[in-house]
Amino acid sequence: MKTAIINFKDKIAFNEEFNDIYFNTSDPLGESKYVFASAIDEIFEDQNSFIVAELGFGAGLNFLTLCNKFKNTDKKLHFVSIEMTPISPNDLQEIYKKLNAFKLLSKKLISLYPPIISGIHRIEFSPNITLDLCFGEAKEILPELDFEADVWFMDGFAPSKNSSMWDEEIFKEVARLSKIEAVIRTYSCAKIVRENFIKSGFELTLLKGYGKKRQMSHAVLKHKTQSSVNPWFQRAKTTNLSKNSHVIIVGAGIAGLATAYELSKNGIRVTLMEKENSVATNGSGNISGALMPLITKPEVNLGRMHLNAFLQAVRFYKNTLSKQEINFTGCIEYAYDELLKRRYESRFSDDSKGIFDYDESAKPYPALLIKDGAHVCPIKACKKLAKEFEVLLSHKYLSHKHLKNGKISIKFKHDKKTKSIKADFLIFAAGSESTEIFGDKDITISSVRGQVTHIEKILNNTMPLSALGYICPAKNNIQIIGATYARGDIDPNPRADDDNENLNKLSDFIDIKNTRIISQKVGFRSYSADRFPIIGALHDEEYYKSVYKDLFWTKHKANNALPKYEQNVFVNFAHGSRGLGTAILGAKLIGDLVLNRPLCIEKSLFNDLHPARFLVRKLKRAKI
Repeated sequence: MKTAIINFKDKIAFNEEFNDIYFNTSDPLGESKYVFASAIDEIFEDQNSFIVAELGFGAGLNFLTLCNKFKNTDKKLHFVSIEMTPISPNDLQEIYKKLNAFKLLSKKLISLYPPIISGIHRIEFSPNITLDLCFGEAKEILPELDFEADVWFMDGFAPSKNSSMWDEEIFKEVARLSKIEAVIRTYSCAKIVRENFIKSGFELTLLKGYGKKRQMSHAVLKHKTQSSVNPWFQRAKTTNLSKNSHVIIVGAGIAGLATAYELSKNGIRVTLMEKENSVATNGSGNISGALMPLITKPEVNLGRMHLNAFLQAVRFYKNTLSKQEINFTGCIEYAYDELLKRRYESRFSDDSKGIFDYDESAKPYPALLIKDGAHVCPIKACKKLAKEFEVLLSHKYLSHKHLKNGKISIKFKHDKKTKSIKADFLIFAAGSESTEIFGDKDITISSVRGQVTHIEKILNNTMPLSALGYICPAKNNIQIIGATYARGDIDPNPRADDDNENLNKLSDFIDIKNTRIISQKVGFRSYSADRFPIIGALHDEEYYKSVYKDLFWTKHKANNALPKYEQNVFVNFAHGSRGLGTAILGAKLIGDLVLNRPLCIEKSLFNDLHPARFLVRKLKRAKI
C-alpha cells in the first residue's frame, strides 16, 4: 500500500495528497491533549482498563499523548487506530525531531512500527499498553473490527479534504464499535459531522475549540442497533474473570504453552495438563523447524490469516526466546512449478515488499525470501516456556462438567487413578489428541502423521530452504529434512519408505546417494478440513442445531438469534505443519476472548477460524 507523501510547512507535517496539515500549527501537543486525550479524564479514576479507538493515526501524536498519561500507572490501555496512508518510519523520525516532543516514546514507536501492509498489526508497546495499528481505508477496516470502545478520536483530515472518512456509514460503524455512553471527540463541527452524529445515535455537544478554532464536537453514544451480519459467529462473553481466575490448558505443546504465556502475563493463574511424561512430545517436539507463513495470492483468506499469524509470531518469539531457541536467519520458499512462480511474483508485486524479496534468477528455482523467517528449535522453545508454569505431566484429560457455582470440573487420569480438578476456564490445545476429544462433534478435524529424517550435514545452508520438501541448517552436524504427510495414519514407528520420500523431495538440493541417515522422528499433527486452524470459544452444538436449523430455507432472510457457547471453554488446535506461526495467533486470539479485548485479526478471518464454521456450513446446505 502507498505511504503518505510528507512535506513540512513551518516544521509542521503536511500531506500532499490531502493538501492538509497533520497538526495545529502553533501547539500540536496542546491540541492533542485538549481535543482528544482529555476525553478519558472523566472515567480515568473509575476503570482499570480502557479501549480507545481512533480514525486517523497519522504520526501517532494522540497515541503517544495517552502513552505519556498511562506510562507510570498500572492501568491498561488498548489503543486501536486506523490509517489509510501510513507515514514511513523515516518521515516519522523527522516529524518528531521537528516537534521536539516525546523523544523516547517516538523512538520506541518507530522501532516497533510494523511493515506497511494492509491489515491489523498488534504491537505490545509496553506491559500495560497495546496498540492495534490498522492499515487500510476506514470503510474497509471498520467492518473487520470487533470491540466496544470507551472513547473514540476522529482525527482524519478535514471533511472538505477527505469526505469519505466522514460519511454516515463511518459513523454507524463507530457507533457499533462503541459502548453505550462512549465519548467521541473530534476537532470538526462541520454540518455533515453534526448531522451524522445525530443520525447514528449520538448526543452531540459543541465545546469550545482549541486555539483559534471556535468550536469542536463532543458526542456521547445513547443508543445502537444490534449487528445482524453472521450472528452465529458473534464472539462469546466470558464470566467469572478476576485476578484470582484459574485456567486449565489441556496440551503442553507450542499452542498450549503460548496460550499459557499470553494469559499468565495478564495476571491469570495457569495450569497445563499434559498426557505424556514431558512437554512437546508430539508435533512440537522436533529439534529443528522453520517459522514461515503459508503463501497464497494476496486476496486469499488462508494466506491473509497466515501472514497475520507470522507477523504476530515474529514479535512474540523476538520478545520471549533467545538464540538458543530461535534464529531469525530468514527462510526461502522455492517456486518449483509455474503456479508457485506466479503466486510468489504476485506476493512481491503487492504491498508485501517489506516482508518478502523475490529472486527470479535463483537456482534451482525462482526464490522468495521471507525476511523475518526463522530457524527454530521447537522442543527447546517449549521447554523454556514451560519453566514459567505449573505443568501436570502424565495427566490424561477424560471429561469435564460445569458446576452450579460457575466453576468447571475437569476429570483426568494419573497413575491409573481417576481424579478431578476445578478451574474457572478450560482451554483445549491438545493437537492431534483433539480428534479423540472432539470425535463426536461437528468439528471436521483429522490427525496427520509426519515423519522427519535426521541426516548427517550435507548442505551449508544458513537458513531453512523449502521446495517439495524442506531442509534446515545444521545443528550439531545434523540436518532435519521432511516431512511426510499421511492423514489418518496412526503408525508411530519410523519407516524407511518415508526416509526415501523425504530424500527424493530434496534431490534438487542434495546428493541423495551420498546422504547418511542418522535417525527419524514421527509426530502427529491435527488438521482441519479447510486448512484453517480451529480457534475460539467452544459452541453449544445442540443449541446451534435448534436455533439455526432453518438457515438453508431462510438464507435470504435475517436470523438475528445470538449464539450460545459452552461457558468459558475455548479451543486452540488444528495448526498443521505451520503451527509455529498459527499457534501464536491462537494464543493471542484466546487472550482477546478471555479478556474481552479487541480482536487481533480481521473479523472475516475470525469467522474462518471459528469452531462452529463446519456446523454452520452443514446447516446452510441442509445437511443436518
